Amino acid sequence: MKKYFSLIKASMSEGMNIYRISTKNKSNVTKILLPVVLTLFIIGSIYTYADTIFSQLETVNMQALVLSLFIIITSLLTLIEGVYKSGNLLFNCKDDNLLLSLPIRKSTVLFIRILKFYLFEIAYNSLFLLPAIIVYAVHMKPDITYYIVSIIGLLLFPIVPILVSSLIGTIITFISSKFKGKNMVQTILTIAFILGIMYISSNYQQLLTDITNNAANINNFITNIYYPAGAYINLVNEFNILKLLEFIAVNLALSIITILIIGRVYFNINSNVKSMKTKKSNKAYKITTSSPISALIKKEFSRFINSTVFVTNAGFGLVLFILGCILLIFNYDNIANMITQINPNMTIEYTNSIISILLFALIASCSFMTSITSSMISLEGKSLNILKSLPLKVFTIVESKVLTAILIMFPCILLGDVIIFTTFSFDAISILLTLIASILFPLLTETIGIIVNLKYPRMDAQNDTEVVKQSMSSSICVFIGMALVAITCFLLFKGLELLLPVYIVSLSVLTIYAVIQVILTIILYKTCNKNFNNISV
Repeated sequence: MKKYFSLIKASMSEGMNIYRISTKNKSNVTKILLPVVLTLFIIGSIYTYADTIFSQLETVNMQALVLSLFIIITSLLTLIEGVYKSGNLLFNCKDDNLLLSLPIRKSTVLFIRILKFYLFEIAYNSLFLLPAIIVYAVHMKPDITYYIVSIIGLLLFPIVPILVSSLIGTIITFISSKFKGKNMVQTILTIAFILGIMYISSNYQQLLTDITNNAANINNFITNIYYPAGAYINLVNEFNILKLLEFIAVNLALSIITILIIGRVYFNINSNVKSMKTKKSNKAYKITTSSPISALIKKEFSRFINSTVFVTNAGFGLVLFILGCILLIFNYDNIANMITQINPNMTIEYTNSIISILLFALIASCSFMTSITSSMISLEGKSLNILKSLPLKVFTIVESKVLTAILIMFPCILLGDVIIFTTFSFDAISILLTLIASILFPLLTETIGIIVNLKYPRMDAQNDTEVVKQSMSSSICVFIGMALVAITCFLLFKGLELLLPVYIVSLSVLTIYAVIQVILTIILYKTCNKNFNNISV
């Protein structure tokens, strides 16, 4: 039994670095305190939502629906997240060679893989379910059986979505291993999930009203369709030891059946995934030559597109920009009325000309809050030494990173520009100034990003998330971006307030940032060699 605990402990440590807080202060107090504070903050936020929903449902005597809602929502999140996470947690793990070489049964390896997946989802589910369970307990003051059923429920609720997502993930892993760009599915799902949260937050009151008005129908639908929710609610309303044992037995039986199904194909798929990578070397490749800058751009783009968290972090702002352009089309009258309140002396003609200023503000917000280069040096990791060994100028290397970021951002910004251009009447000068802004603003952001990342690289990160989300350079660039957005909006709307010609307002902002860009380019050129060579891996 001791060796199994050792195997589980070793397996849990692999691939879980995302949950470690890396700080210069290596004290255990800091490492423990920060995750605890973050966890309590999330639970507190969910508790507030659950308490608000409960208060509304209490008016129609459907308090138990708060439990059903959070069970079904958490299960769906687990299912969606588990589909793409199962590929990394179950297949082609870094410790495969070690575990499969040990004198243990292969079924034990599969069990450890799924157990790792299960333990992760228990922690994930608890962030959402515990607040709802506590809210219900605080208001309803149930007896001890409620707490027993709830504890067992927390252990059992992840099982069904994990089993379904594992089956789907097994199929997707086998199929996607034959194709390139398999991370794009995860990226799209992540962006869609974030947009969904934003939509729910913006329409929270209306959704709450709809839930209250249809509480009975929603509760019946959830409890009748989804067995875990129905069984749990029945046990909460009327405890029955036989029903509780049945609830446990059904989940265990489903687990055993699913593990047996996956076990029949797991090792064949795992070996096929590895062999598919090695077989690629047998193909005949056509050798082509390209300029150093082109080769570097291709490398950077490939690195970007194969990192889900990198694509999500950059792509989310670009998607919001396109959505903002569409929103501007449908809500222009309301926005124009709000802006006229700045200065009641604005004429109708002048008000109609401010659409270009609004587009400028959108471009600035998207560009300054999307810093791709702030992570590019750090993401090189140990391969930075390879870059250092190339017979290239350092400025060429950093220039390729900036150009890659521009090539990623500009097509998306141009799409939003075209949406506005085809809807509103823009003259040639306005179109020209807008296109210049669509290039200059991203260029300024990415130049700042590469300068900051050269100065504050993080080369000890265990995964991309630590670099993109948790590094000092990323944080600095976020605050700089927020400041630039505020300054840009102030300059633009101050010009509107003074009734300056729109051309003058736009051209003035572009001139200021063009001068700043020239200064930053000179700084980058003079400092990149020293900062780049000072980075140690």
